[in-house]
This record gives sequence, C-alpha cells and structure tokens, in this order.
Amino acid sequence: MNTEPIPNELLGDDIFIQKPSQNGWTDLYISNVRAERSSTIESGYPDKPREKTKLTVWYDCVNSRPQTEVECGMRIRFNGEIFDIVSVRVIRAKTPHHLKITAVKIGEYT
Repeated sequence: MNTEPIPNELLGDDIFIQKPSQNGWTDLYISNVRAERSSTIESGYPDKPREKTKLTVWYDCVNSRPQTEVECGMRIRFNGEIFDIVSVRVIRAKTPHHLKITAVKIGEYT
C-alpha cells in the first residue's frame, strides 16, 4: 500500500508534548501537526451538565517535527490548555504513516 504523507497545508498547528520527569513535566515543542478540539455535553444535562473537552492530534511520521515517541501517560499543551493522552493509534502503510492521538482535558468536568 502506497500512502502519501499528510499534506503540509493540513498540518498548521503546533503543540507541546509533556513528558513526565523527576521535576514534574518536560515540554517538547512539536510543529506541523493537525489539532482538532471538540467539546460535548455529557449526562446530567440540563440540571448539571458536564462538559467533556477532547483533543485529537494527527502527527505525521514524515512532516511533523521533531520525530518522537508519543505514549499514553504523556500530556499535550495546546492553546493554554492541558490534555491527558488517553489513546495513541499508529496508522501504517508499510511503515508507520501517522499517529492519531486522543487526549482529554485535565479537569474536564465542571
């Protein structure tokens, strides 16, 4: 299967991957990703609505920089918000093509 990299015009976002360290969290600046933030209302509506904010990040294994490992347990900082990474899905052609990273906002329920 011959799959092309994600087009650069779709990779206009930048994020910080936060990796746990002995002193808290270490930020790693990542450029050329696609970040899609979504918000939904869960159970309790309308009396006590609970908002759930999710971030989906598309990380291209060719065009996103720098190349790095991303795992559950890490966090993402995007536009001043912090998200816990809860899922990392590797999309493959012959080799890893891109990652679909799903993260939920810390303290998401209000």
